[in-house]
Amino acid sequence: MNSFYKLSNQIRNYSWGDSDYIPDFLGIENPENKPFAEMWMGAHPLASSRLDEADSVQLSDFISTNEINTLGPDISRDYGRLPFLFKLLAAGESLSIQAHPSKEMAEEGFKREDDAGIPRDAAERNYRDDNHKPEIIMAMTEFTAMIGFRSLQEILKSFSEFSRIEGLTALLQKIKKIPVQSSSDALRVFFEGILTLDEETTQNLLDSALDIAREDRVCWDKTQRQWVSELVSSFPGDIGALAPLFLHVVELQPGEALYQPARALHAYLEGFGLELMANSDNVLRGGLTKKHIDVPELMKVLKFETSRPEILKPEIPDSGGIKHFITPPREFSLGLADFGTDQSINLPAGSGPEIVLVLEGKLLLQDGVSQLLLSRGESAFIPWNAGNIRITGNGRGAFAGVNR
Repeated sequence: MNSFYKLSNQIRNYSWGDSDYIPDFLGIENPENKPFAEMWMGAHPLASSRLDEADSVQLSDFISTNEINTLGPDISRDYGRLPFLFKLLAAGESLSIQAHPSKEMAEEGFKREDDAGIPRDAAERNYRDDNHKPEIIMAMTEFTAMIGFRSLQEILKSFSEFSRIEGLTALLQKIKKIPVQSSSDALRVFFEGILTLDEETTQNLLDSALDIAREDRVCWDKTQRQWVSELVSSFPGDIGALAPLFLHVVELQPGEALYQPARALHAYLEGFGLELMANSDNVLRGGLTKKHIDVPELMKVLKFETSRPEILKPEIPDSGGIKHFITPPREFSLGLADFGTDQSINLPAGSGPEIVLVLEGKLLLQDGVSQLLLSRGESAFIPWNAGNIRITGNGRGAFAGVNR
């Protein structure tokens, strides 16, 4: 078995994608201006990478037939598959407001829908696999996201601007009667109430929001006014357009990252980034989409608590010289390394499974026997039983591996 394998990766052309970010990064043409939303690097059954060799075998098949050698005994025993999925993500417009289940919830939901005979590729399917999906997004350009409920006081203050809309008044009054110490219950009542408003009240809210967003005197800040206005215009009739009033809006600079744990409500608004997650495609949606929305199931999955987003930066380099973002899941760890004329990275034997992606310049992988030159946008899979690997070059690399 080789120490490294160049990958060919699949593009996902979702409607919210951007026509320039990924083609420009990969150095390919896009004459039809297709929305290049994601490039998947990994072994997920929906879009596995392939080994860029004569037989072009799928990475998922390569791993399943060489499990111990590719994953190592611990990862093989605990997961039986590559535990992470690595992506380029380009948001030309907002992704859906969404949350991902815990591991236990995913296993239960996946079995329930399988037992019900719902095809795994059905539009109404909530659970496409049995895994949870905590994730981290690192900005490659300026990147805007929403995550985490604001405090109940902030939410009520923002929605007080709609005091003349009759259908909302009863909901707000109901929330105000809930004891302060039961803020989780209040958030639950608020969110479910907003998602289930009748069509007329929803439209009145959205029409009013456009007018309010144009006024400087309101209690909404500049970012809230901007995004409420953009989302209401882009998603007609969708109550999710008011999410900047109840979720935190976070603006990342290139190289900064945001961690999304399981059960946290979030949405990506715009920008180009690297995303790394547990190997799953389970999504429960709540708005800003024409795809399937299952409000009762989303309510079961969500954790109703206020939070304040933490912007992450890579920490002190490890022994190999790679700076990692600190995140809790064992399944994945995202690292960065810069290379120059006198800089190199040494990956010791047993570092894999790992995927390296070139972000800038060119990187050369060598194991003393063979070598692989990668340019920007190209990636390689490093199995567990690889020997010592030395990486040199001029540029920057991103490293997706397990959290050791």
